[in-house]
Amino acid sequence: MKKSIRVENLSKNYGGFKALSNINFSVDKGTIHGLLGENGAGKTTAMRCLLGLSYSDSGNMFIEEIEVSKNNFKLRKNVSYLAGDFRPYENIKPIEYFKYILKLENNSSEKYYELAERFKLNLNKKIKELSKGNKQKVGIVQAFMRESNLLILDEPTSGLDPNYQRVFRELINEEKELGNTILLSSHDLLEISNCCDFITVIKEGKVISSQSKRDLIEKTIKKVSINFLSKPSESEINKIKCINNFEVEENEIKFYISGDINEFIKFISNFSIKEIETESSNLSETLLEYF
Repeated sequence: MKKSIRVENLSKNYGGFKALSNINFSVDKGTIHGLLGENGAGKTTAMRCLLGLSYSDSGNMFIEEIEVSKNNFKLRKNVSYLAGDFRPYENIKPIEYFKYILKLENNSSEKYYELAERFKLNLNKKIKELSKGNKQKVGIVQAFMRESNLLILDEPTSGLDPNYQRVFRELINEEKELGNTILLSSHDLLEISNCCDFITVIKEGKVISSQSKRDLIEKTIKKVSINFLSKPSESEINKIKCINNFEVEENEIKFYISGDINEFIKFISNFSIKEIETESSNLSETLLEYF
């Protein structure tokens, strides 16, 4: 699959602080890719380096196979960005702000009307008079109104109530259906697990996992509680690779398994079983294990 973004061995220092340490990840074209990490993990730094708003110390970055460099500003033409600390001009109305931004780009789009309606954003009230959530809506509208092929969104749902978080998820899925690519960051496990096709986990400036949601789901832990009439020994259990852990209490054994469970099914079929219960963790719990 074609890549919209490639990041190779990217490092960035701020004085003695190492914000990013040789990180690698790529974003497939036409997908929603999440950068997940705690505040200060390095998500914003990675995005700013991609956009040329901050310069890397080492490594290479590519957008649509074109290398990101200090002088390559043309790359931003088809990229929309929402900053994590989005701060628009506050002494004007949203409609004036949107028209000003579009005029600078010689863009005749009026998509902001439709977007404002979806988010119930008052276009004619000064931005300084808006609540935090409504100011965030201004940021979302300005990112999506340009009809870009690539959207880079830093903590896009910050300050939004659940109803408008749902509207946002609908919006990014519509962009995906159009073939556009979305890279978004969040420290919210539920948000990332709900809307992303691929997830890159960043911790303390390092990528500790980068894989598809499907692969992550396969790794979710399943708990199987079995009450045996004749139970296996611990040495027999330890031979089964898909069993991550187990707890024994008299004739009941709780198994914690991940991956392909066929081996597990074949194993327990050798024993007499009185009762069996199963329970799966959700993707958020799996992601939490990385922290």
